[in-house]
Amino acid sequence: MSIRAFMVGVAALVWAVPAVAQERGTMEFGAFGSAASFDNALSLKTAFGGGGRVGMYLAPRWSIEFEDAEMRATRPNGLNDVNVGLLSGRLVAVPFKSGGVSFLLGAGAGVSTETNFMHTYGVDALAGFKFALNDNAALRIDGVWDWLANQDWKSYKSVRVGLSLYRNPFHETRTVTVTGPTVTVVQHDDSVSAAEIRRLRDRDAALQALRDSLANAPVTQAAVTSAATLATMEARIHFAFDKSVLTDSAKAILDEKIEVFRANPNMTIVIGGYTDLVGTDAYNMALGTRRAQAAKDYIVDHGIAANRIIVESKGERQQIPNSAGVAGEAPNRRAVFHLLIAPDVVKPER
Repeated sequence: MSIRAFMVGVAALVWAVPAVAQERGTMEFGAFGSAASFDNALSLKTAFGGGGRVGMYLAPRWSIEFEDAEMRATRPNGLNDVNVGLLSGRLVAVPFKSGGVSFLLGAGAGVSTETNFMHTYGVDALAGFKFALNDNAALRIDGVWDWLANQDWKSYKSVRVGLSLYRNPFHETRTVTVTGPTVTVVQHDDSVSAAEIRRLRDRDAALQALRDSLANAPVTQAAVTSAATLATMEARIHFAFDKSVLTDSAKAILDEKIEVFRANPNMTIVIGGYTDLVGTDAYNMALGTRRAQAAKDYIVDHGIAANRIIVESKGERQQIPNSAGVAGEAPNRRAVFHLLIAPDVVKPER
């Protein structure tokens, strides 16, 4: 393994923490071992070695990366072994992700050098898997096919197994102290702000007050509503991928809910925002909040008092079973409505 590959691996270990995988701007640093098999016409047989990579995520499912692999290759007919160097760059996509497993597809170009005589260039394709070990690290296995333009498109194949570590250089960590009981929170800029902490504390206080009032309230016989009204209150709205803008169908569902809210002035509504699994937990918590807030803003704009509505974010928690991929996870991109206090509306008698 060359000094260059070793230095890339050391840099990965030094800069890996803290890291957030698969978020825009996140850097990927990797080190790997590799094995290659060459077309016989290239006067090379097999090679073993290692290398390193550095990449950056352009979006949660797209990244650009550069690799340097150095290997020792055997040659036919008793010829001496030679050193082979491979330098390539490519665009990589994640078309499918399930839990901590990501499927990778990539394409790019590169150059190859061999100790004695071969200096080539060409294109390559990549297929692989990444297995998340935690938010900061993943085991990565790739198969790479290279075609050499100036060698009549002869090819060689290689397999790479290694560790990838992540770091987002745009995150700053700071400490925020909240008044009241001593609470020190270490946070990232894109996770929970001081204002968000205050909002969460106020919301928790409001929830507790509502619970107390419900527990202490006298039991009265409430009016019986229809199954259709209950279905209207329980209906969910959905959002496009990575969006918090209300669709026309979502507005139509909210319009039906607003009529119920107007007819039940004692009703308190809790709106929970949810996301799919794409992106980091912090990003998805913020996206869930934006989705719930979009629904609240629409309801308030149509005459419902803001103090009757509480918004919260569940982020990527509570996923709907058997959902995978951008299309399959569409039901997870939702806002769910709960009735915290609704003395005028109860389930129909059976």
